[in-house]
Amino acid sequence: MKKITIIALGILLLIGAAGCSSKAADNGQSSNQGTGQNTTQGTDTGTNTNEGTGQDAANNAADHTTPPSSTPSSPEKQTGIDKQGHLDLQKTTFKVTPKEALDIAATKGSGDVTKLEIELENQVYVYKVEMMTDTEKTKVGIHAEDKSIIENKTEKLDQSKVKTDRAQSKIDLTGIIDEQKAMQTATQKVNGTATKWKIERKNGPTYYEVDVHTSTREYEIKIDAKTGKILSLGQDD
Repeated sequence: MKKITIIALGILLLIGAAGCSSKAADNGQSSNQGTGQNTTQGTDTGTNTNEGTGQDAANNAADHTTPPSSTPSSPEKQTGIDKQGHLDLQKTTFKVTPKEALDIAATKGSGDVTKLEIELENQVYVYKVEMMTDTEKTKVGIHAEDKSIIENKTEKLDQSKVKTDRAQSKIDLTGIIDEQKAMQTATQKVNGTATKWKIERKNGPTYYEVDVHTSTREYEIKIDAKTGKILSLGQDD
């Protein structure tokens, strides 16, 4: 009987020990699962923190990026414009040539050519051709780029100028130097920009008159249209 009691007590002790081991194992598993889950969550939190930090840094960098300059780049130098803003006629080619301007003018008036010039008028360059008969003077303005007629006006000569003015002013266009040569001669005499030229005659040889601008003054240089020699040098105040 005593032996049976001892065996029963041993069995109870074994069952109790097994129950404790099972609880310990369950606690260990729960602990591991909790630790693992928390560790994973912590890792995820760290990842999110890093991602947020990186995104914020990128946004801050974008916010502080220097914007493109709004100042326009310096325009390229325009061919034919000097430092004072004058158009240099030596470096400028118009679509209409002086010869074409004379031909167009001949269809609008009659008589002998007494003057041919080019100048800036209302922001466009215009050839002005003057022709005379014994009793009338006609002025024709031709756009230097598109041949359009800017001016066409005829007026009677004063009685004192009838016949005489035509004879004294008629220009001789045969064998003359061209306007480029005249401007070259003028700017070699005065170092500046040729801004205007005309060819005319006043009871003497046919001549070019070239306006030359420097940084401080304007000069008028008259050049013999046939020989290319300088006839006079004037200065505008």
